[in-house]
Amino acid sequence: MTNIDLKLLAVVNELHRTRSVSQAAENLDLSQSAISMSLAKLRKHFNDPLFVRTSHGMDPTPHAVELINLLKNAEDILQTALDLHVVFDPLSSDRRFNVYSTDIAQVTLMPRLMQRLKKVAPNIGIDLRRISEVTPRLLETGEADLALGFILPMGAGFCQQRLFKEKFVCALRRDHPRVGDVLTIDGFQDETHLAITTCGTGHGVVDKVLQGKNIRRKIGLFVPSFLGIASIITTLDYLTIVPEQLAAHLASSGNIKVLPLPFSVPSYFIMQHWHERYTHDPASRWLRSVMADLFSVPDTNHLM
Repeated sequence: MTNIDLKLLAVVNELHRTRSVSQAAENLDLSQSAISMSLAKLRKHFNDPLFVRTSHGMDPTPHAVELINLLKNAEDILQTALDLHVVFDPLSSDRRFNVYSTDIAQVTLMPRLMQRLKKVAPNIGIDLRRISEVTPRLLETGEADLALGFILPMGAGFCQQRLFKEKFVCALRRDHPRVGDVLTIDGFQDETHLAITTCGTGHGVVDKVLQGKNIRRKIGLFVPSFLGIASIITTLDYLTIVPEQLAAHLASSGNIKVLPLPFSVPSYFIMQHWHERYTHDPASRWLRSVMADLFSVPDTNHLM
């Protein structure tokens, strides 16, 4: 490869096609002497005459015929590579996307997403997995397609898009024996709480606010998941701080009520996160567009 100009190989193809030095020169916009010099270099490189004069013109030697076949295969492969355009057809694709989130998404986002996929991409599946400290690495390698939620910053190389604004509220038993329609600071501190510990998300902001305001919270039970908390707070009269969308889902059963917190906690954005390596990947772009179409709120959609 270092001893030969690949452009010389075009001379081989043209001589084979025309059987004529003069015609090859004309077609390649070269002089006949340039064609002769190129052929001399090729003969030296391959240690073979390659083309000899016959009654039919310049005919290839057996070695040249083999070379021409290899060049044709190489040309086909190169053309295939140059013509390669990755396409994604959601109607025919059976791809499974790995989506990482807190388990809140299982009850607040996934039902709507799966209903949409049933209509526009019936064979596509979703593997919903829990966010952890390794989620950024999985997004970077492509083992994770998307991460959803209130997630701590992942650093350089990661992209995010706002979907909707969320806030924290208090969920408790509808007929709680001590808390009525208004939750006070004293009532908040007097009651026992259920706390959810989540990894890799920004929900720790609540603890920081409580510490900053010197508000006590008596924790009766820590659980690692938002799933199943309804039965706990209705059975034990616990209070729990949860995102508003999850609280609305819990309240739909009729056994749980939702109250504003008696202190201010900053609202936050639920975002979708991905690595910039996959920004232009057709399948990833399609999934992100579906999520944005379903869940983004006007005037909050922002690419960062």
